[in-house]
Amino acid sequence: MEEKILSFIVPSYNAERFLQKGLDSFLISEEVSRYLEVWVISDGATDRTDEIARSYAAQYPEIFRFFRKENGGHGSAINAGVKLVSGKYFKVLDADDWVDRQGLETFIRELADCDSDVVISNYREYDISKEKYTPRVSHLSDYKKTYCLSELMEAWDKVHACMAFWGITYRTDFYRRQGYELLEGVFYEDQEYATIPLSRAETISFSEASVYVYRLGDVNQSVSGANQVRRIGHLAKVIRALQAFESQTDGLPAGGFDYWKKKTAMVLVSFYQITLLVNPNRVQGERQADRLNAWLKRTSPVLFAAVYRKYRIFLLFHRVHMSERTYRFLIPPLLRILRKFKIWS
Repeated sequence: MEEKILSFIVPSYNAERFLQKGLDSFLISEEVSRYLEVWVISDGATDRTDEIARSYAAQYPEIFRFFRKENGGHGSAINAGVKLVSGKYFKVLDADDWVDRQGLETFIRELADCDSDVVISNYREYDISKEKYTPRVSHLSDYKKTYCLSELMEAWDKVHACMAFWGITYRTDFYRRQGYELLEGVFYEDQEYATIPLSRAETISFSEASVYVYRLGDVNQSVSGANQVRRIGHLAKVIRALQAFESQTDGLPAGGFDYWKKKTAMVLVSFYQITLLVNPNRVQGERQADRLNAWLKRTSPVLFAAVYRKYRIFLLFHRVHMSERTYRFLIPPLLRILRKFKIWS
């Protein structure tokens, strides 16, 4: 059997509506597919997920693998998959998303000659309500260079869009050596996945290939407003896990601490946006934000200082009854201007 260059982990729970589209997207040319491995991890699915996954494993045994486990959540499925993959690198694909075949072939060829701890690739978002693709790219002048985190933090505005779950590929032995396991039984642990392991990376490469296609616009997704409010406790658990890592940041490579702080601060800002703008129960939302701030001030003065000004701005928006829709329309253009003049980071 050919040595695998890239393994995918596909966490799957009751994904029968989407799984076939995602698995079909892995059917690339025979020349390259022999270096590809796809593990479908059934997280205790109760629909036809297992049947579909087994059929692909039977029909394309050189590519697809199947593993069933008890239900434990998205993070649990990734944790299980990390122990199973055999590829030099691995990437996670959610069961309702898919890959770009051409981009995937290019990416596998690039990984064959790469040894960086992390590789960041471009991706696209697909809004199902608008039937529109939006590219997410890193704006680098040199894609062939190997970077360190301190360099990337200096160029954050150019790279941050792809240094997220959908753009990250880890070298398997680098990730495994950390012995880190994601939170189980919660949503939003993709923030943990994109922050803690990557903060230990000493070498990062970039690819212009657009590999991942991220499906948006479904009211059932965890990023929908109603689900964000209902699952705010899940986000709080992820924030606590990110903050707990602060005690381990002394040994990080140059730029690792700044990366951890920046990414964690972004999650905290998401918490403020949900509690103070998305939650229709204004009293409840403000109390949730207040409780988080009291805890953050006590446990991490560094993070508290990093986000306090932004919290005050969100609180102002909350007090003047600004809706999230108005926020999304008015604030991003304003923030771009403020960042340009170094007023907002």
